[in-house]
Amino acid sequence: MSLAVVGDVLLHRALQSRGYGRGFASIWGAAIPLLSAADLAIANLEGPTAAGFTVNGRQIQDPGPVLDGTVYSGYPRFNYHPVVINDLRAAGVDVVTTANNHALDRGPRGLDATLAALDAARMSHVGAVPGGAPRFSPLRLRTRVGALSLIACTFSTNGTADPQAQVPRCYRDRAQLLRLVRQEAARGAGVLVLPHWGQEYVLSPNARQRRLARDLVAAGAMAVIGTHPHVPQPWEMISGPAGTVPIIYSTGNFVAAQPPLERATSVLAWLELCSGPVAPRVAGAGFVPLQMEFDGADPSLTLPRPGMGPRAAAGHALLVRMIPGYDLTAMTQCRHSRPATAPTFRTDR
Repeated sequence: MSLAVVGDVLLHRALQSRGYGRGFASIWGAAIPLLSAADLAIANLEGPTAAGFTVNGRQIQDPGPVLDGTVYSGYPRFNYHPVVINDLRAAGVDVVTTANNHALDRGPRGLDATLAALDAARMSHVGAVPGGAPRFSPLRLRTRVGALSLIACTFSTNGTADPQAQVPRCYRDRAQLLRLVRQEAARGAGVLVLPHWGQEYVLSPNARQRRLARDLVAAGAMAVIGTHPHVPQPWEMISGPAGTVPIIYSTGNFVAAQPPLERATSVLAWLELCSGPVAPRVAGAGFVPLQMEFDGADPSLTLPRPGMGPRAAAGHALLVRMIPGYDLTAMTQCRHSRPATAPTFRTDR
């Protein structure tokens, strides 16, 4: 089966304004053929979708899908109208991660409202949990190549209190994280870990990322795919109990209003999974380049490739230097999609 993973859905004010007015497909439409072609597509939802919740966590009458600056806002404390969930689903995204440093931007009640909105929209999610639930709760999927278990965590919640222990931490809860990976691998599942980690705007992983990546591989992870730095970072292949394991330290943003080239350039990670003797394994991995373009007031996602102009060429060249040997630019011509009547996975919590 095929797996597509993109980075942060980071909806700054310009992107919310356009998305509410014209639909979010007008921003990420270029990626829809690839997301729809994958058997399983994953994105990081970087912020709450808490209808009616203000910045201070108070609930008021919801203004609807409009950037009002009180309920729905951008940096530094994000909140998106739940319509974004439907647009992600329509684009082919099957699962979103909710463990990130903006998960509590509307407080614990806003996080509960976000998880409820995802459930109401039938969007699978992993990472943050409702108040009172176990902090680490894997998303277990049944697929045609076997059982998959998705686990997500974050390095921080930007200092916002987490009184109900709803957001799993990559480093503070390291022992629990590694124990969970071992347990899920022992069940015969292919374990995909999705950490939100690293240093913002730095093009290389830090020592903490590298150490945790190796520990995750040793515990039995099938793949580790990270977000948060808002720029792409290199890949590594590390041998472990699950075979040769891809470590993608950062995909970069999926969509964001950050014009500098390194922040506007990212990857769609494409993995091919196959059945293994015990659990699913990664049979191959590569990336499709992505790039945000900013023409006037209309930021939108493109698929850069040679011949598209100097900025696209520079972004593509950056990725090829950083991740040599994994370029799947030819996949940007993909026009296939999954049959709507034949789901390739179902949840099994």
